[in-house]
Amino acid sequence: MTLIESATRRVAASFRRRSRTSYAIPVLCYHGLHAPGTTYAENDHTALAEDLRVIDSAGFRVLPLPALIDTLTGMSTVELAESRFVCLSFDDGPDVDYIDYSDARLGLVKSFRRILEEYRDAHPETHSGGPLAVSFVIASREARTILDRTCIAGRGDWRDSWWSECSSEGLIAIGNHSWDHVHPSLPYVEQRTQQKGSFLAIDSYRDANVQVRIARVAIEQVLGHPSTRLFAYPYGDVPEYLVDEYFPKLQFEHGHVAAFTTAGEPVTRESNRWGVPRYVCGQHWRTPDELAALLRGLS
Repeated sequence: MTLIESATRRVAASFRRRSRTSYAIPVLCYHGLHAPGTTYAENDHTALAEDLRVIDSAGFRVLPLPALIDTLTGMSTVELAESRFVCLSFDDGPDVDYIDYSDARLGLVKSFRRILEEYRDAHPETHSGGPLAVSFVIASREARTILDRTCIAGRGDWRDSWWSECSSEGLIAIGNHSWDHVHPSLPYVEQRTQQKGSFLAIDSYRDANVQVRIARVAIEQVLGHPSTRLFAYPYGDVPEYLVDEYFPKLQFEHGHVAAFTTAGEPVTRESNRWGVPRYVCGQHWRTPDELAALLRGLS
């Protein structure tokens, strides 16, 4: 064997090793509060149920989001390139993530939990035992009480009473979606100059400490055990201070292992753990066919 042939084989072997360890995994995001109607475009619950059929038909399996992060951060050596995976996440944490909702106009709105139960029961061979989704919840009980009144029907449907049971069941895990979402409907938010409606204003240690660390502590007090230690940026806004300073340099203080954006890209080995991208239903795809095309582009 010549030196050139030997070098060529080494390069080819190196490429094969890189190919086996590469992956491109979409993390899909749904909002339980988006349900003004019953059609796919009007209702993320309808969309999730249909999308699970699309995912199955495309030959993909649902991977627990914590398992993806374990691989991304080097905590696990599970080979992800051998199969096609999708991860699921829900934002804001209203009761309808876990509890079925009945409405005179809409009829029965199946909770995300019910939809995932039906999917799991129909596909037991694809369920690894880990959570099929993560629900990112708002920590502040006071903020949720106000948001329940100002953003939905004001019937007390944005509680934390289901978090512990949900987490213990193992179908949906609980993640951190900030202290108060710096929501414009709130009279006061944990942001030093009262800038609301954008998480980009969280650019100091004081504000980050409340929105991230204290929020996690409050969530875990309700759970009675550690949460996923995963964070989702409200509005998908990613402050430079958080992604460059607070998260990477103070991990032992805030206790999180990854944070999620809404950048509309797949997660790869090169993804920044403090800026993990997600695709949002209604924004990055709007029909089952668009989701199917998105998946085909990644497989």
